[in-house]
Amino acid sequence: MGIDQGKKDYVFASSRVRSVEKYLLSRDKAEAMIDSKTPEDAMKLLYDLGYGDGSETLPAGQFETLLAAEIKKVYSFVCGIAPDREELFPFLYPYDYHNLKVLMKAELLDTDPQPFLMDVGTIPAAQMTVLVRERNFVGLTDKMRNALLEVIDVFARTGDPQSIDFIFDKACFAEMRDAAAAGGSEFIMDYVRLQIDIINLKAFVRIRQMGKPWDFFSQVFIDGGRIQDKLFIGSYDEPYEQFAEKLIPYGLSIPMAEGGAMLRETGRFTALERLCDNRLVEYAKAAKQISFGIEPLAAYLIAKEAEIRTVRIIMTGLLQGLSKEAMAERVRETYV
Repeated sequence: MGIDQGKKDYVFASSRVRSVEKYLLSRDKAEAMIDSKTPEDAMKLLYDLGYGDGSETLPAGQFETLLAAEIKKVYSFVCGIAPDREELFPFLYPYDYHNLKVLMKAELLDTDPQPFLMDVGTIPAAQMTVLVRERNFVGLTDKMRNALLEVIDVFARTGDPQSIDFIFDKACFAEMRDAAAAGGSEFIMDYVRLQIDIINLKAFVRIRQMGKPWDFFSQVFIDGGRIQDKLFIGSYDEPYEQFAEKLIPYGLSIPMAEGGAMLRETGRFTALERLCDNRLVEYAKAAKQISFGIEPLAAYLIAKEAEIRTVRIIMTGLLQGLSKEAMAERVRETYV
């Protein structure tokens, strides 16, 4: 039996992605970065992995510039070989909404947005800047436009910058859900659901740690995941380890159990953050069994996002003089 036409369309793209997976950061290479004598030595390892354009080397203190360029390069590559770029919109929309947050915070708080914009989303950053400044909503999706209007209204009434994040985050995940459903990939739809579950889990824990009441969590809860709000709310006063047992069907029991234990003992979120990120990489690895289709492309983007987080942790640790043990404790699972 042959592969269907949809899969056939992805034969070339899947093969191209498989050919560059060998340049992803492995566990051994992450450990080599941690063992670097200087931050500059760690940067050299990144250049060996293909970071940068080969024209210049940046000081270690400017590693964020290198990471931003790498993310842009990766998305340009993957979207450029995908038969249908719109199927990858669930991965692009977070950058659009990131830029909307940056632009609105800059406008409302009178700061400069340019250093923080990411030119990766469905709308170029320069175009988004003009659309927001001129209130020209024609180039935005309905959800972007509605969220933007809500932010303007709510901030005018409350002056609360945190509301900007809440409003745009809910709109972003709704946009991602709709785009994933339109694309028809179960792999991407389940990935979006898992992301929503993780976002809600982190919010649940942080709000509890802050001593806020459960109804505050209800306000920030994002719809669309597999875990319903009533499960969180019904467990609001339970020990984390007890709540973790309820998360077994959703694949988040270990992050909650081990992350909760560290929270209880040290008050630190390190384990929870790391284990949640690892869960996303673990999910992506399932695509290794799929030869052709959108899945290898999506998995590569998930892997690259995880890699960027790990590189940022290591570079920040090296620049701050953290111990190797402290950095190793924070390093995420790798795809390869």
